Amino acid sequence: MDSQPPSRIAVIGGGFSGTMAAVQILRAANRPLELHIIERKPPLGRGVAYGTRYGSHLLNVPAGKMSAFPSDPDHFLRWLQAHPELLSAPPTPTTFAPRKVYGAYVQSLLAEAEAKATVDVQVTHWTDEAIDLDIWDGHATINLESGQSLEVDRVILAIGNFPPGHPHLGDRSFFASERYVGDPWQKGNLDSVKPDDVVLLIGSGLTALDLTLGMRERGHKGVVHLLSRRGQLPQRHQNAEPYPRFLEEPLPVTVRALVKRVRQELKKAQAAGVDWRPVLDALRPQTQSIWHALPLQERRRFLGRVRPYWEVRRHRMPPDAAALADEMLASGRLHLYGGRLVSLDERDGGVESRFRERGAAEDTVVRVDRVINCTGPECDYRRMRHPLIASLLGQGLVRPDDLALGLDTDASGSLLDAEGHPSHILYTLGPLRKGTLWETTAVPEIRVQAEELAATLLCDS
Repeated sequence: MDSQPPSRIAVIGGGFSGTMAAVQILRAANRPLELHIIERKPPLGRGVAYGTRYGSHLLNVPAGKMSAFPSDPDHFLRWLQAHPELLSAPPTPTTFAPRKVYGAYVQSLLAEAEAKATVDVQVTHWTDEAIDLDIWDGHATINLESGQSLEVDRVILAIGNFPPGHPHLGDRSFFASERYVGDPWQKGNLDSVKPDDVVLLIGSGLTALDLTLGMRERGHKGVVHLLSRRGQLPQRHQNAEPYPRFLEEPLPVTVRALVKRVRQELKKAQAAGVDWRPVLDALRPQTQSIWHALPLQERRRFLGRVRPYWEVRRHRMPPDAAALADEMLASGRLHLYGGRLVSLDERDGGVESRFRERGAAEDTVVRVDRVINCTGPECDYRRMRHPLIASLLGQGLVRPDDLALGLDTDASGSLLDAEGHPSHILYTLGPLRKGTLWETTAVPEIRVQAEELAATLLCDS
């Protein structure tokens, strides 16, 4: 292993994870460095999460908790206060800012970090896609779709989330239809939706809510149907005082014990007139430790039995978005179903969607004009057709984690090869570490990983 700090670092991916890794490297650099940022869809800093153009797409965490820097919790709030023109009202710690505004914030961080770098740092932005990677003699060669290549010493894989996989249907021919959108975040995803179209969204989480609000902002007046296995919308945010930490060592090692302990605390809080939200929020600093304490079989049990209920309470709706959803439900413009999709058939100028609601003896048939897949990102990297992922897996340079939630890493974010050995060249952060850390897709976790990863790559030893 090369004991000298890397002089050439490549970040593959320019969303929040990749941009913040670059920002932290620039802030921590203490010697000459080449930094390459590879992103096929500029601008840098926005990615899928913050690349939306709709003002109705809000952060689902208030501004007071969205700083990009762990040691400066009010940084985003101060930035908002310095840019009042971006909001319709003066920001407060409880403001749920538009996601496109947060994207502008992240962009500004990268520009500032580049301008203020204290040593000779050469930053190159590549509007390109990494399609292949070779490891040789302690270095890496990254081959780009354009035909160019670059040699580096360390690589940060920050490719974020992938589009959802298609629903499991016997007849998959409908997925080639122009009436179907398989990637809810692809550019122009709503362009084909006409104002009076009836739309089926497969999924009822925050992505489905965002698309519903995006269509409304575009002037859509038709009916929207949401179908998910349990028919649950995310819960809404409410302001509340922080709740004290209640889960002590030793941490539960079974899902049954974990759920029992949390339920006990919820009952205790309810008896004291305390809302459930801050009780669950009190687990947030411990979530990764709780995950590590659970054996593999118990993690699988959590995913199968608890995950759906956890996620609708953990990933909540901003109050304004929740109010709009309530309004649409009350007016009949939004319908929510819990059940299993059976078939999608294009016929007679529309789509016949058939699904079996929970507890029903017969299928429900709803005729719609458009179908959009909002089931959540594909996490099983063995199923992906991305050329870089295929190259890394094919060479045995990386391996999926045991739960097929991402790629396997050690505690520092170093990717593990097919034999389980940590790489000294390939690292990652954010969603790719979900199987190892579980809580790793939101700003509070990624900002810490970015800071720690920069320190790891730039350390002297």
